[in-house]
Amino acid sequence: MTLTPKQALLQYHLAERLKLDIMMIAHQLTTIPTLKKEDKPGAKYMLITLLDTLNAEVKSAAAQTGNEEFLTASKGLDEVINLVETNQFGLASDNSGAAMIPVTTAAVEAFEVLSAEGLL
Repeated sequence: MTLTPKQALLQYHLAERLKLDIMMIAHQLTTIPTLKKEDKPGAKYMLITLLDTLNAEVKSAAAQTGNEEFLTASKGLDEVINLVETNQFGLASDNSGAAMIPVTTAAVEAFEVLSAEGLL
């Protein structure tokens, strides 16, 4: 699909914001093993809640832009959520990259259009 500058701007904005959110969550996942035993369940609950919210935003980006890369990212986040639910926080953090790659692809696609139009 060829993006118009307006579509590219929306896609770029959504993708860049989602990339930052995914990086933030990946970092937070690495902190759970360092917490006291009694703090881990609450932290795990909060991160799953944040991941669910982030996944909803990724699905919304897919609906708004029609870009399938966001749906691929959502599948990656589903896997991260499953890993967190089974207390595999390090692996979950590592697998966050699987969600980051398609979002980055969407950002690059949009950037190319915006750059060609002289908007970035």
